[in-house]
Amino acid sequence: MSYGGIRTHITEIVRCSLAFILACALPACSEAQDVEPRIEATTNSVVADLPATAFRNANGSPRLRDDQYRFVRQRIVPLLEQWSRDQRLAINPAYVTALMLKESGGDSLAVSSAPALGLAQLTASADSDMRLMVTEYHFQWMAPEVNRWPRHAAVRAPAATAPLIDSLLARGVVTARNEYLFDPGTSARAAVFWIRLLENKWTTDFWPGGYGPSARARLNGGKPLTERQMFDLVTVSYNRGYIEVKALVDRYGPNWTSHLAELTGGRAEAADYLERVRAYTTLLQGARDRSAPQ
Repeated sequence: MSYGGIRTHITEIVRCSLAFILACALPACSEAQDVEPRIEATTNSVVADLPATAFRNANGSPRLRDDQYRFVRQRIVPLLEQWSRDQRLAINPAYVTALMLKESGGDSLAVSSAPALGLAQLTASADSDMRLMVTEYHFQWMAPEVNRWPRHAAVRAPAATAPLIDSLLARGVVTARNEYLFDPGTSARAAVFWIRLLENKWTTDFWPGGYGPSARARLNGGKPLTERQMFDLVTVSYNRGYIEVKALVDRYGPNWTSHLAELTGGRAEAADYLERVRAYTTLLQGARDRSAPQ
């Protein structure tokens, strides 16, 4: 599940050799400035080929159906690895895979109560934010692709509910052809774009709301964010929305992740989400790269 934003710019990027590095990689700036790490791909990043049984819920129960995981492994992971080599994105494919496995379990027709939809479990609200954010100069290259993705009006109506969308899917009114959130490849592509935009939200100084300066001040005394801090901010923002995350960061500072239950009415859902994405990412990075965010 995911939510919203507004406009962009960024500091110069430094590329590290860790699997998760934060920075906002835009065209080179004229002056060297403090930089953030980024959930970035290393050279020739690949996703470890693991059995579905490797992925467990927090209580130890199986997370994935064999057929759905096999689909993600065979059809989606190669796309994520390919896109990770595009320097405009360069998002760690193990991270994106982990996030989608936690979000939807690999079910391309999943509909949550939010409602969040499809493999990547994006919401209509996140999609609206994305369409606005890609009008910013540095992300205009995304705009033609984002704007031509098919969208079904009934899915985006204010009154749309999970039962209604399930009914539309069952009757064939909404399909992968007329709603991109149910097309696995396009949904995965949108997830990569959205992660890249969320990174930018938490590293720049000029978006309304001041997310970058606020996070640095509250979490690191004004210094650039660490790998672990950026990983957590982007991951929870993807699931719960950056507005809610900023409220926690403003209130609790470095201890904000100890209060994730406040995002889900006292339930452990948000904390479990972050912990599972961390664990799945470490698994999927494989033996060649165990550098989980510290």
